[in-house]
This record gives sequence, C-alpha cells and structure tokens, in this order.
Amino acid sequence: MSADPRPTGGNARIHVAPGTAKIMYSVLLALTPGVAVLILTQGTRWLGLIAIAMLCALSCEALMLALRGTRRIARTLGDGSAVLSACLLVLSLPVMTPPWAVCLGVFFALVFGKHLYGGLGMNPFNPAMVGYCFLLVSFPAMLGRHSEASLPFTTLWQTIDATTAATLLDHSRQLRIEHASLSQIHWWTNELLLLDLAWLFGGLWLAAKRYLSWQIPTACLFGTGLGATVFWLIDAEAYLNPLAQLLTGASVFGAFFIATDPVSAATTATGRWLYGFLIGLLTVCIRTLGNFPDGFAFAVLLANALVPLIDPLTQPRYR
Repeated sequence: MSADPRPTGGNARIHVAPGTAKIMYSVLLALTPGVAVLILTQGTRWLGLIAIAMLCALSCEALMLALRGTRRIARTLGDGSAVLSACLLVLSLPVMTPPWAVCLGVFFALVFGKHLYGGLGMNPFNPAMVGYCFLLVSFPAMLGRHSEASLPFTTLWQTIDATTAATLLDHSRQLRIEHASLSQIHWWTNELLLLDLAWLFGGLWLAAKRYLSWQIPTACLFGTGLGATVFWLIDAEAYLNPLAQLLTGASVFGAFFIATDPVSAATTATGRWLYGFLIGLLTVCIRTLGNFPDGFAFAVLLANALVPLIDPLTQPRYR
C-alpha cells in the first residue's frame, strides 16, 4: 500500500495496489471476448483445450510447490498465475494441437520457465512463451497445422480428419521463399478483424483498470508498424504491408497479454517504451528474415533477456 501525501478536497488520497489474484483473474476475464470469438469461428474444441491446459497447470503447480516444500499450497494455487500462464499458452497454439502437446507445453512452461527460477516473481522469462517456443522448436510441423473447418469439442478424443491450411504468415513466408509477389495476397477476413477487436477490447479494459502498463502495448504495436513499414518500402512485392503485419499473427494479442507480463517485462517508465518497441521490431525482423512465420514469442524472450540491461540504463538519476 502506498499513500499520496497531496490532499484532495481536504482528504489524503490512498492508493491500494491490487493483489496478485485480482490481477490474474482480471486478465483471464479480459481474455473472454477473444475466446468467445475463437469458439464461434473455430469451434468448441477450444473449450476442451483450455480446460485441459488449466487442469494440467494446477497439477504441475501443486507438484512443484510440494517438491519445494511450500506451505499453504491451496492458497498459492488460488492466485491464478499458473492458470493464466496455461491459458495464454494454449491460446497461442493452433486449434488442432493435440491435448498431449498442450499438457507437455504447460509442464515445460511452469517447471522450466517458472519454478526452476524460484517461482512467481523470480522468473526472468515469460513462462507461456517458454512453453510455446519449446513446442514450436520440438514439433514445428504439428504447430503449422491449421483447420479450415470448425472443430467440435468431441474432436479432442478423435482423429481429426479436417482440411488444413496455412495462415497468412505461413503463406507469405512460402511465397517469399519462392520469390513470388506478395502484393496481391488476400489477407483481410472478417474473422481476423473480429478477433483482433476482441483482444483489443480486453486489453484496453485492463489498461483502463491500470492492470497493465499501457506504454508496452503501444510501443510494441508502434515497433511492429515501423519495422513493417521499412521492409514494405524497401520491397512492397516481397513483404507484407504494415496493416497486414499489425493485424495478423500474435501482434495484437501478444502486445496486450504477453508482452505486458509484470514479472518479466521492464519496470522503468522509459524502459517500458524501449522494451515494447524492441519486441515489435524484433517480431517483424524474425517474420521477414527468419525461418519461423511469426516471431513474437522469440522476440518476447529476447526482450526478457535484455531487461536486466534496460532497467538500469533507464533508471532515473536524482541529484
């Protein structure tokens, strides 16, 4: 708790920082518009994947807390941090991801991305992105499968026989490899716009509640747009236009829900701008120059690694 000594109307104004659980569950609530859009457009299989991820997260968290000799395990499980990490991870995956892969990713995220560093508040890297990058590097072909059909809940325990299709970023990468023109590529869909609006609505609500640092998503989207503009001006035939870069992949979702992780993000006012800008710029560079179609997760982890350098350099100096 911190108090503002300046009087307002004769009374001191007291600000009480929200607890961890309140912030975590508020972020989960902010995700619901985007989840609703995913269910409507891609099927109820999302409900099963999210439920499996959350149950696995609670099990892994309880196991690690017990191994570490933590008291009041039930209270720690109730803070929502493990459930939120699992939810962010599964929402970063394609809907066709099998349940066993979701559980493996959640296990890796919580064990190697969180508890090996000492638990909540000690991890230098975003756990959800640690788990996602582990799955992406280990099973790139599996994470490259996207369904054109809406998948019902029952497909969780069935062999999926659905038509797969490449995302815009996958398709643009393949065309770039083949030295084909991207200027006429069709990227705009109503589902894409609706999903981005849902993520944006949830993110702005969190910013209004002051549960996230608005500077980070703003700088992140600016860095993405600026980097995309530079590449597009260099060769509009070989690279996606800036608007397509901003509205596809994990740009909007990641800017508001991944990059803003309070533990692994920069903490100084200037550092947040620099941190977010680096994520946006690195994302575009990895998309256009790297082997992976969407580099947001790798950009976040690289920026996480630079936080111990960013914070001291941007710390205000007082005389």
